[in-house]
Amino acid sequence: MHPMNRRTFMALSASSPFFLSIDAYAKDVPASVWKTIESVQEVLLPATEQMPSAKNVNALSFLIVNSTSPYFDQNDLELLIEGASVFNQKFSHFFQENAEAQYRIVELASEDAYLEQWLSRLIYYTLEAMFCDPIYGGNTEEIGWKSVLHVKGEPRPKSTYGSKV
Repeated sequence: MHPMNRRTFMALSASSPFFLSIDAYAKDVPASVWKTIESVQEVLLPATEQMPSAKNVNALSFLIVNSTSPYFDQNDLELLIEGASVFNQKFSHFFQENAEAQYRIVELASEDAYLEQWLSRLIYYTLEAMFCDPIYGGNTEEIGWKSVLHVKGEPRPKSTYGSKV
């Protein structure tokens, strides 16, 4: 058996729908993107007396794990990645600011149509992490459910995304 060289692999990748679909799901997301997303999630959903924060419900990890699923909307993933990059470019001083200034920056970002769409999608996935079944990686120790006195439904999922049990 001969190993496949890079040139052959690239040629096959360019011509095969199978390899193209693998490439679509195998994005290498820079750590700076995840850092931006995590920080903005925390500004969007900070802890209050009644509610946990994005970090408390493991929102970033939920997003990272679920974004690798073939069921995750690839347009959303592209928006999340590109939006974080645009946010970093426009607001490079964000990480040097205190919480109040970061809130004002996020508020200012929401005035830009593209970043408003990015923030909206970020809120969507952060809330999903807060209220999903913990099997999906968010809602750590059911803290989101407990904060709203949610009574969990039965039966609970035994595996993720329609996997056969």
